[in-house]
Amino acid sequence: MTFNFMSDNKDIKVETPKQPEIRQKFFNTDIKAPQQLHKQARGYLKTTASLVGKDTTPQKSLFEIPHFDITINPYKKEFSKMTAITGNLLLSLWQANKDDKEIYTINNLSEIARVLKTSTQELKLYLIYLGGYQRPIIKLEVIKEQGKKDKRILSIYSDKIFYIKFKTRLKDNETEENINNDGKVGTQYLSFIKDRDIESVEVMPAKSIQEEIAGQGLGNVLVDDSFVAFSLGLTDLAYKLFCFSGSNKPTFKIGFNKLAGKNFLNLETQIKGTFNKAGKRIKKGNGKARILQRIKDALAELKVKGHLTKWDYDEQTEFFSWTYSDAVFKHKELLKKKNLEIETPKIDQIEQAGQDKIG
Repeated sequence: MTFNFMSDNKDIKVETPKQPEIRQKFFNTDIKAPQQLHKQARGYLKTTASLVGKDTTPQKSLFEIPHFDITINPYKKEFSKMTAITGNLLLSLWQANKDDKEIYTINNLSEIARVLKTSTQELKLYLIYLGGYQRPIIKLEVIKEQGKKDKRILSIYSDKIFYIKFKTRLKDNETEENINNDGKVGTQYLSFIKDRDIESVEVMPAKSIQEEIAGQGLGNVLVDDSFVAFSLGLTDLAYKLFCFSGSNKPTFKIGFNKLAGKNFLNLETQIKGTFNKAGKRIKKGNGKARILQRIKDALAELKVKGHLTKWDYDEQTEFFSWTYSDAVFKHKELLKKKNLEIETPKIDQIEQAGQDKIG
């Protein structure tokens, strides 16, 4: 669940020029190219921190495709790490390549599959997942009128995370009437036609995410292009903590119960188990001690890999604390501390850095 309450922790605004679709550093953290930054929406980072996990819901799942099923529920409690990272990459590419209608058109799926170190077949499924999910959104708006008491307006609604459209090339003399559900992959919310070439895929983030990229709502945080490569090398829980920590200030403190809660890492089911509507436990959980150790292991992983400079857990108060580096996230507090100037590289610099990219 994403809470789009207003935050005083806004974004750093950087003009992003039109850039090549894929840059080498997306999939190679060793490239010593000029620093290139893009924005990740804090709301999406918090959403991925909460939702990434194994889908264990009893109803039919998006994870059962490839096939076409009209009974799948779009409101899900989990999605895979690869689905989430695909969304991270699309947000970056959308900022650099969107048109005047706010649409980013993918003309070469193999390029993006290469960045994600997967196949085009798997990538199409990740796109199905992203376009098939809906999430509940709670948004608070404060309206100030001179001489009057502030109005606090609460909006509760649902929205997709991404709007995605597959544009499929039909065979000669083939029409829409020739295609039935047996020839599709996906759900009634999003599908593509099997055994047909994909001409292009149109991608647009939800309006709420676009607003965050623009600095509204929860705002955004700057990251460099190693974000995707770094994420791919993490375990699932380390990725969840990576996204959650990056959506907050570099130095952060939080209690175990709150961190494990459904609005943060969403680990309560793993701790306590699964209960039916009558409150009877139908599946045993792993227990607090085991999940606590898993969180500690994930934090240790993030420290070894350079995201965290330090972390600690107080056994008495049950509070975690950590500080993250500027290895990937370029939070304004870290930039101010290092007195760095952000310069968006010129097109020729970008092309030089990406000269080994897939054509």
